[in-house]
Amino acid sequence: MRSSPALRALTAALFTGGVLTAGVTGAAAGDGPVPGTVTSPTALAVREAPTSHSAAVDRLAPGTRDRVVCAVQGQSVEGNPYWYWLEGTGGWATAAYIDTHGQWVRDCPGH
Repeated sequence: MRSSPALRALTAALFTGGVLTAGVTGAAAGDGPVPGTVTSPTALAVREAPTSHSAAVDRLAPGTRDRVVCAVQGQSVEGNPYWYWLEGTGGWATAAYIDTHGQWVRDCPGH
């Protein structure tokens, strides 16, 4: 399930002792790509379209880092319907196996 930046900030504040501050800048505000890390147990296929039925354009080993540009809804994987456009590989990867380290990912324009 996706959450808003405000909800994520509130959740983080609750888990870290209750200090909540205002003001978000840069990628955390959805202005640009955010760092992402592959968390799948095996190589993650990067696809032409946001579905596992689409042709693979690349494969990323667990722990690989790439910049997540934006998100769309596509085929649900492990209960997660979101797919991320990865800047370095130029393709779609399921959000189920990409950790954005708590940063919000903006919606892809036109979707």
